Amino acid sequence: MGAHIHPTLGSEQADRAVPLSRAVLWLLYAALSGLLLFLSFPPADLWPLSYVAFVPLLAAVEGSGSYRVAVCCSVVAAAAAYLPSFAWVASVAVSGWLALALYVGLYLIVAAPVILFFQKRFAGVWPLLAALLWVGLELCRARLEPGFPWLLLGYTQYRFAGLLQLAAVGGVYAVSFVVFLANASLAALVGGVLRAGSGGRRPLLIGLAWVAVSALLLGTCTIAGRAARERVVLTEGPVVGVVQQNIPRLVAAVYGGGGDVLAERQAEVQLCAQLTATLRRSGVRLVVWPETTVSVPLDRVARYPAEKALQQQALGYLRGLGQNMGCYFLVGAPSTVSETVTGSVLYGLAATPEDLNSAVMLDPEGRVVGRYDKMRLVPFGEYIPMRETFPFLQALTPIPREISRGKEEVVFSLPLREGTDVVRFGALVCYEDVFPELCVAFRRKGAHFLVNIAEEGWYYIPGERGQHLAMAVFRAVETRTTMVRAANTGISCFINPRGEVYAALEPLTEGALRAPLQLSGAETLYVRYGDAFAIICLMLAILLPSVLVALAEPAQEAPSSRR
Repeated sequence: MGAHIHPTLGSEQADRAVPLSRAVLWLLYAALSGLLLFLSFPPADLWPLSYVAFVPLLAAVEGSGSYRVAVCCSVVAAAAAYLPSFAWVASVAVSGWLALALYVGLYLIVAAPVILFFQKRFAGVWPLLAALLWVGLELCRARLEPGFPWLLLGYTQYRFAGLLQLAAVGGVYAVSFVVFLANASLAALVGGVLRAGSGGRRPLLIGLAWVAVSALLLGTCTIAGRAARERVVLTEGPVVGVVQQNIPRLVAAVYGGGGDVLAERQAEVQLCAQLTATLRRSGVRLVVWPETTVSVPLDRVARYPAEKALQQQALGYLRGLGQNMGCYFLVGAPSTVSETVTGSVLYGLAATPEDLNSAVMLDPEGRVVGRYDKMRLVPFGEYIPMRETFPFLQALTPIPREISRGKEEVVFSLPLREGTDVVRFGALVCYEDVFPELCVAFRRKGAHFLVNIAEEGWYYIPGERGQHLAMAVFRAVETRTTMVRAANTGISCFINPRGEVYAALEPLTEGALRAPLQLSGAETLYVRYGDAFAIICLMLAILLPSVLVALAEPAQEAPSSRR
């Protein structure tokens, strides 16, 4: 399977002369790929399709031999995949939906012509190069500002317990590599079958060899993953409760004004208190309320009548419940950069750059004992990337707020009822749990479990909740920590270090849930080395083609030198 230039794909003529009928056929293949990729993720959640989703696109790119057709095919595939996948963003802003689908699709559009180059120049090893490239691009999408590692290919496997465990070694990127290599190998086989008559048996044999390699890799990872999953020892920790109030956040209603905002916010706090009260006599040691459940700061003196009324109500409920149940609370609430800042009245309506989106911990007496400020803000939801340079970007969102980001990872200590021992945990606000490096940082700082508080009531179009859950499952496996999720409209649940959802509330329902933590002391390779696997893939995708060219050139020059 060495480097080999395919005789029918190397000429410039192939790039110039593609019959219209064939081009349309390639575009239909690309659209099929996009549809299959969309169906692989939630809400459809047909994850086995992910192993063939890219095959029609890769076959079309190789069959056309044209860079122009490759780019056109990738545009069609990206539109078919990401427009429906991110349709839930249209619940907030249609322009933001289109922009986000375009941004994520750009990485696929970049990948297609590069993969065609690999197919033309390195016919024997292009599936490996394509898989390395795909993982490298996923890493770039996660790390380059603004950073949006949503819908990485590996997330399709969150229900596949065997392969899922590979995340403990190389993160979601290692799973993406296995899945994409399977796609590229099958595409190579399809190409070999189609060219069996004109191109000899070599392309077919190459395709068969890569299918065998990818099947062996998938089978080995699955068997090893199942064994690794069984070796994860779980110990029972304290009981934790989560509240899911199920209150929608329609942009027009929240930011359009009208209605008694104070009364609505007070009713929400009262509902959360009532749901918490159902956990009495259940032994809960920590109760978690979702992001921004209390919409005024809890850790400073209120200055406005409306703000003061809501603050006193919330603290009164939390103090009474804490004393009665003997439990601590983690509550989503805003904070301010400085104690001297007056802050906003009813967070979310008039938030300013002085505001912070926080998770606040209170003891059973209702005293604030810790606070974590969100570090990874939502682009176009909590800040506008490059706003000073491109002020027109404000038009992509109807949410007129821009807040500050937190400075450090804060690890909370939860005292146990027996003795002086504590269990330590990190809090992730909103979509922070989609960033594996942040979860790794909490684990390295000694967190025994992770809590994600989220506000997902903005999205009435299906998709976001299931996609978010898939990423949370990966964070639990990557760090071998239990992930506790408290989300306003769901999915509130408990995910153990093996990646199993062992307790959950139905989405779009009102309720409270309790479960004992399932803790693990295992340290994963991913926690130790982070994104080393993905970085190596990116480096190989850049360097390996040059090495192969250098190795091939002396072999091509040898016959003439002998003459």
